Amino acid sequence: MPEANSMKILLVDDQQSMRGLGRQCLDRLGIKQVMAVSSAEAAIGELQKSRFDVIISDQNMEGMSGIELRQKIRAHPVLKKTPFILATSEAGKRDEFDSAGNEDDKFVSKPYSAADLRNALEALVGTLQ
Repeated sequence: MPEANSMKILLVDDQQSMRGLGRQCLDRLGIKQVMAVSSAEAAIGELQKSRFDVIISDQNMEGMSGIELRQKIRAHPVLKKTPFILATSEAGKRDEFDSAGNEDDKFVSKPYSAADLRNALEALVGTLQ
């Protein structure tokens, strides 16, 4: 059972309001170590500098999408096991995400709540304390 206050989360969303909502939801869960970036490219830069317990990424972003980011992470020998949560308001993207072999990762609909994130996080890493 991971302790929420020791988890490091990488939050990727091109909308500042959603990065704020994500931080707020994670804070409610007791997760204080959150690195929020505005693009998949910036996320890759952060992943080259630091390791994270979970990545939460928006799907629709300029440049690289959340699904493409996940594919790059899965192709990396060190990062490939990092749990991944895809967030999007597009219902059809869930089917695309699931059909792309992402059964080990989770999907949340935007706008999400702290409860939505807790359910996805706990499904990936176990019950949060």
